[in-house]
Amino acid sequence: MSSFAQFNRNEFFKYIDSASVIIDENPKLAKIYLDSITEPIEKNIEGRLAEYYQLKGLVNDGLDEQALIIHNFTQALKYAKKEENYDVAGMSSLELFYNTYLVKKDSVLAFRYLNEAQKYYSLSNNINGLAEVKQMPAYVALNNKKYHKSNAIILKDLEYYKNITDDAYYYMYALFMLTTNYIGLEDLNNAHKYFNKLKNLKNNKTISQPLFNRHMVTLYGDVADFHFKNKAIDSLQIYLQKFGALRSAMNDHDTRNYFRLQLDYYDLINDLKLKNTFKDSLRNFEALIMRKTLDESIQINNDLIQTETKLEHERKKKHLNRYVIVALISLLILFSFVVIWKYKQIKTVIIQYTKSDKEFSFLKTNHEKLKVKVRGLEDYISEVKREVKAISSLNNSLEQKEKIKELYKKIHLNSSAFLAKEENYLELINELNIDFFTQMKNLHPKLNDSEITICYYLFIGFKNKEIAAFLNSTTRAIESKRYRISKKIDAVTNNFSLVEYLNTTFK
Repeated sequence: MSSFAQFNRNEFFKYIDSASVIIDENPKLAKIYLDSITEPIEKNIEGRLAEYYQLKGLVNDGLDEQALIIHNFTQALKYAKKEENYDVAGMSSLELFYNTYLVKKDSVLAFRYLNEAQKYYSLSNNINGLAEVKQMPAYVALNNKKYHKSNAIILKDLEYYKNITDDAYYYMYALFMLTTNYIGLEDLNNAHKYFNKLKNLKNNKTISQPLFNRHMVTLYGDVADFHFKNKAIDSLQIYLQKFGALRSAMNDHDTRNYFRLQLDYYDLINDLKLKNTFKDSLRNFEALIMRKTLDESIQINNDLIQTETKLEHERKKKHLNRYVIVALISLLILFSFVVIWKYKQIKTVIIQYTKSDKEFSFLKTNHEKLKVKVRGLEDYISEVKREVKAISSLNNSLEQKEKIKELYKKIHLNSSAFLAKEENYLELINELNIDFFTQMKNLHPKLNDSEITICYYLFIGFKNKEIAAFLNSTTRAIESKRYRISKKIDAVTNNFSLVEYLNTTFK
């Protein structure tokens, strides 16, 4: 790969990293980062396609682009399996479970995805992911309005979820389901008990504020709905205000519920003017949803057309590959005949010379040299065969053409002599490592050798899990060291990650 192409690829990887950092707080900006990655996506971010489609699915979720969620998480799961990225595979399978169960109402397919989520999270030893899988039977019971069963499942493991201190989301979600269940059971005392515990997690740093607000706004809507059914107008008004205060956190379901409750409230107090206002708002909202659904369907169709175009291109490329392979094999056969002909000529000369007793010693010496030459030719033929095989496996037609030109030149240059290849690439790589280590020592004397080694691996594109494997460590330990490194490097801030700093400093 050329240095220019490598530079572009690093830039595209930075877009993925940037989108990952801000996706919870600002999904629209994350979408801009992801849309900045140009075609062909498969080549420009090769090796990170699973992350790319996972982030696109999360953007769709944050922007309520329901029709695109399943499409992009299906793509994420496909590439995660190819790249053996089991964390992304587990998360994508879980998201597909949610959406297949809720949207498509296909419980058979949904539970197949849930089993896949458990399998992939187990392969990556993702404890938190397995905790979320563990919560799904309670979620299914809640969705089927089996509130007592759902509560029993959650309460059995509530302390377990509470003790996952590195990510309080699982405890928050358990409290969310308990509150919802007790509202469904019309047990407002217990509903408020667990709702208040959920509210206490507001400042927990392991939960993003948008994620927290999305759960809060749904519960405010459920409590308001409870008070409407019980004709408690004062309480309904209070919770409608709290519900409306979090409009920015509402998804489509919450927004529709909010407009409906407002209509019911103003109907209850006989305020026809405001009722009609909210009726118009609901009508406009439904029209907007219809347009958005149509746009999402068009985008999916465009993606399918683009995929079909790529498949057609691949089919044409395979046909071209066949012609290239035939041409290379023909060249190899021709070259073999030339070698054999040369060998026979040499052998004839040797036989003629060996008939002369006077020149026997001289011929004997040269005969050994000629045998070495022939062995060199045989070795070279084997090398050409390997190169033919390598070229035939290439998918890029332009790259194949360049490789074929190189092979012709090598055959022409090496037909009578073979040069030793003694360049030590490992020493060159070590020298590059020394430059990196020296500069990092000068720039950041507080960093120790172990921390600089981690910086180097991050700079060349390895992930935490891969670094852990190379250093015989754990992913958690690498994450901890990355945090300490970031603290020691003043340039690393919330808006400028460690990877971005390294890529900028050593590009």
